[in-house]
Amino acid sequence: MTKVSLKFFCYLLFLFLFAKQPVFSQSGPSTSFENPEVAQNYVMEIWNNSKGLPQNAVFAMEMDNFGYLWTATEEGLARFDGKILTVFDQDRNPEMLEQTYYNFFKTAEGIWAAGDRSIALLNKNIKTVIDCSEITDNALIRAIAENGNGGLLIGNQKGQIFSLDNGTFTALPFWNPDVPLEIFGFYQLKTSILLVGTSKGIYELNQQTSQVKLVTRKDFSALKIFGNSNRIYVYADDEGIFQLDEDYRLENIHSFKQSNMIYPPSLIVDSENSIWASSIESGLIKLTDGNTTQVYYPELQTYTVRKIIKEKENLYLGTLGKGFAIVKPAKIKQLNREVLKEKNIKPIYQTSDSSIWIGTKSDGIYRLKNGKINSWKDSDGLLQNRVNTIGSANRKVYVGSIAGVSIIDQQKGQIIGYLTKENGLQSNYVYAIFRDSKNWLWILTRAGGIHYIDEKGSFHQVELPERYSRTSFISIMELDNKQVLIGSVNEGFFRFENEQLIENQSLPLPMSENLIYSMYEDDAGDLWFATHGGIVLYQRGEFKILKKQNGLKSRSVFSIIADDKSGIWTTNNFGVQYFPNSELEKFKNNTEKDFFIGNNYYDDSHGMPNSETNGLIFPSALKDYSGEIWIPTVEGVGIIQSSSLKDEESKDFLFTWDYVQVGGQKIDIENEIVIPKGERIFQVTFSLIDIESPDRYSFFYRISKTSEEWHPINENRLLNFTGLKPGNYTLQVKVLTHGKIEQIYSLPIQVKATLFESLAFKILVLIAIGILFYFIVKYYYTIRMKRKLESMVNQRTAELSNANGKLKKALSEIERKNKVLIDITWHQSHLVRAPLTKAMGISQLLSQNIDFQEIDLSKDELEQELLKTLEQLDQIVRNTHSMSENIKNNEN
Repeated sequence: MTKVSLKFFCYLLFLFLFAKQPVFSQSGPSTSFENPEVAQNYVMEIWNNSKGLPQNAVFAMEMDNFGYLWTATEEGLARFDGKILTVFDQDRNPEMLEQTYYNFFKTAEGIWAAGDRSIALLNKNIKTVIDCSEITDNALIRAIAENGNGGLLIGNQKGQIFSLDNGTFTALPFWNPDVPLEIFGFYQLKTSILLVGTSKGIYELNQQTSQVKLVTRKDFSALKIFGNSNRIYVYADDEGIFQLDEDYRLENIHSFKQSNMIYPPSLIVDSENSIWASSIESGLIKLTDGNTTQVYYPELQTYTVRKIIKEKENLYLGTLGKGFAIVKPAKIKQLNREVLKEKNIKPIYQTSDSSIWIGTKSDGIYRLKNGKINSWKDSDGLLQNRVNTIGSANRKVYVGSIAGVSIIDQQKGQIIGYLTKENGLQSNYVYAIFRDSKNWLWILTRAGGIHYIDEKGSFHQVELPERYSRTSFISIMELDNKQVLIGSVNEGFFRFENEQLIENQSLPLPMSENLIYSMYEDDAGDLWFATHGGIVLYQRGEFKILKKQNGLKSRSVFSIIADDKSGIWTTNNFGVQYFPNSELEKFKNNTEKDFFIGNNYYDDSHGMPNSETNGLIFPSALKDYSGEIWIPTVEGVGIIQSSSLKDEESKDFLFTWDYVQVGGQKIDIENEIVIPKGERIFQVTFSLIDIESPDRYSFFYRISKTSEEWHPINENRLLNFTGLKPGNYTLQVKVLTHGKIEQIYSLPIQVKATLFESLAFKILVLIAIGILFYFIVKYYYTIRMKRKLESMVNQRTAELSNANGKLKKALSEIERKNKVLIDITWHQSHLVRAPLTKAMGISQLLSQNIDFQEIDLSKDELEQELLKTLEQLDQIVRNTHSMSENIKNNEN
């Protein structure tokens, strides 16, 4: 047999040993509709394996220091914040040494969960797990307490107590009972003093003085020591429940006959000193001032309750096979009438004698008067069992249906007449009946039917323009100025003074949404219309629409009822919403399209028979003479008993950052998040702990450096981040309650950079890139310059080569010309020399005064000869010039 099976067998044996016949001093078992403790005044939520609990048998249950509700099951631990169950098992949390823990022990550090061979500290998450194999050999852990030195005291089934300090177990040296005993539990009195409940009495253990003393008789079997800050109680086997005073005197306050059906491990005491326990047979037992009351919840049937926690007005019940249940006081009550239970309720109306008349969809009409209930159906003469509207005048009750109006004598309770098309109605389909301040009874129907019976009893039909001959009129009210306002389908509202139509205004809605179910006039005289397309405000001739995106729970709004001039209650397909006047004024004055109106919202989780209320009836909700508001739903009547609902505080919650999951590890969030180097994908979770009203919150987030825009958060309260660059960020989560900002919570996030992402590395890279760029540029310009120089050299070389060729050619030409010139010069020099010599000789002769007879020529002849010689020389020069000109012309 496995340890789990053995423990389950021992548990059944334990139940059998305590299963004796019950005796109750006050009352026997009560149903939820007979006992004021648990009647229609409570709602119950059940959390089982279909909602996330690992397994439906709850071994232990406790709240940690953060406010989380922890449960222990055979398949692991579960943590609950009011909305989400988080499972801790060996698959998700490999640090756990075992899957199943059987007992919880609350300490200042948190909850110590005890299993077969280990203990685990629970406080928001699993803080630590300790292997206890050396002290749990065939001995279950029965008690854990702090030892005052930062360690623990652990008591086991064998009666041993060990001190755990710095990971080392040591048998407590001064714990030496003189008889064999079994330890049942510890009860901490002070930091250094605790009580040890055993099978052989109660011992006081003083850790400061290292002393132990027996404070009761040895044959006293203290199965359970429990209490609160005011009182300490002890449950003793076969003796009952005792109160333990400061001097350790025992006073029996509940005899064994009064408490013999109690399952001892479930015993608790609440803040009002009432003792709660589980009954071995079924239900709970409440012991108050010597009186015993059995409390039975039909939802739990015969499932045994193992653990009870009482916090304020809430009960938390851990069961065997049903999971855990939360029992809360109902904020919206249900009508305590079995005959109307789960019926589809239509109009509700109150007559002048304070009687409440309730119409149904298919079961006729009922009257509640002086605690009695009567009904009328078609078998009693009612035209039809489907009731659309109810009104009254002159001690007569008018019941409208799709077959006409049935008239009931209010005093005699008899059907005394009918109004149909045969009597003048425009249509037998009657939508609304209403009595105004003049005692006129208005009757609205299909096919353009507006009728009234005046104060004298005369029947009239209001004449309307032909265009309204097929209009359906479905709602009506009287304004403060005594004008009558009538709402229609598709044609807006009609304003009448006496029976004269003075105004018709169509609403700015699509045809499918243009239905006015209900109307309301505020203190400023502005009109509010409940329609199929939201709430429409008519102010100074202008319309403004409040829609789902502005805070409405549903597109359709069936009724608007003022509550003592402090706000309005509205009904819709999903429950009831309350809007304070301050928020309505904000809506009036706000021009933003994304305006969100603050409101409180209630549904079946707050006590309504069903969240779906009824519309297209009149009246679609009722505020009675005492101020209570009656809400018709598809499964019964909900009653808002007090205006205190609208003033409830929304601050009773705890926001906490939970854990960050990065690199396959879950890390508890303390003050900030540090994302290791190289990690770019991580998840951040948070919790908002409010078991009372977990559905009233909405969440938005943003993270600095990326966006200033707020993003909505889904219900799992988990944020995924991918690809954040290294650096410092601030994660902000905004909490809204019914649209109002409660708080903005911030969490620093540091994303570590790898070596390659560090600033120094980036600077080095930039420097290297700069140097590389410098050399690349330098190399580029060197190559470019080299190529340019080469090109220039080549070009210059080509130019020089060309010039050299030309030069050579020129030189050759010069040489040729020089040769020609030399030839010419040589030739001409020979031609010129002879006449020039001759001329020079003649000139010398003429210059000398010689005797011309000696040379056989006269002076004149010499002069003539000189002249001829010079002319000959001139001709030679001319010929030379002509030759040079010929050379030039040849070159050209």
